[in-house]
Amino acid sequence: METRVRQAFQIVMTVCLLAAVMPAAGQYRADFVPPELEGIGIEQKLGAQIDLALPFRDERGQRVTLGELLADGKPAILTLNYYGCPSLCGLQLNGLLDAMKQMEWSAGEQFRIITVSFDPEESADLAAAKRDTYLAEYGRKGALSGWRFLTGSRTSIHALCRSVGFKYKWVRESGEWGHDAALIFLSPQGRVTRYIGGVAFEPEVLRLTLVEASAGKVGSLWDRIFLTCFHYDPASGRYKATAMRMMQVGGGTTALVLGGALLTLHLREAGRRRRAATTDTASGTSAA
Repeated sequence: METRVRQAFQIVMTVCLLAAVMPAAGQYRADFVPPELEGIGIEQKLGAQIDLALPFRDERGQRVTLGELLADGKPAILTLNYYGCPSLCGLQLNGLLDAMKQMEWSAGEQFRIITVSFDPEESADLAAAKRDTYLAEYGRKGALSGWRFLTGSRTSIHALCRSVGFKYKWVRESGEWGHDAALIFLSPQGRVTRYIGGVAFEPEVLRLTLVEASAGKVGSLWDRIFLTCFHYDPASGRYKATAMRMMQVGGGTTALVLGGALLTLHLREAGRRRRAATTDTASGTSAA
């Protein structure tokens, strides 16, 4: 009897231990990061200022700084890729291209794109070949100056990537660069305004995010009103309404409407009085 009780007790304890250990093991698996992926990702640094004096090489091998590319006052989309990438970089750039082809806006007119290779071994010839491929598919006038493909030294690349929180590394086992993918939006002054991750993008989201990056210098009045009431939700990749902002805008609109109505009534009353005074003056003159 005692033996059976002891066996039953051992079984119960074993079950309890398994119940306690299994969630912990599951948590470990969920948090586990393979060694080859450690140190890879994107740390969002909204508001960060990139170094506009950093030198790179353009598609012709000519020295160019990021400040020179932003000198025309347009917002920019920064993409960090490497031209020999066999998968993710191509998917991201293809997704960006597909979205841009559906937009009325064109690179080089309302905005610009700066694609920088983070592989310091890649050449300007490779950048030129990549540019020619994408611009031929894009087929928009002005894009030659609106979408630039750069290469650079290890020092410039590291400084740029560090400033925008882009973490990458060489994975010896696969013989490839390990990295993430995101569009990084820059103001005309070179400040980071937004990140949009992934490889597929909504054209309207890109347009509104560029309006946001430009601080209203591109886009319509309606775009600026829309962005006052809506905010970007990274989880859904869309702009969503903010109740407080809508109430503030609604209150402001109401105040403007009431103010306009009162001003109209005031002007009408002032006009009526002037007409009455003129009539009285005319009547007095006639009587005399």
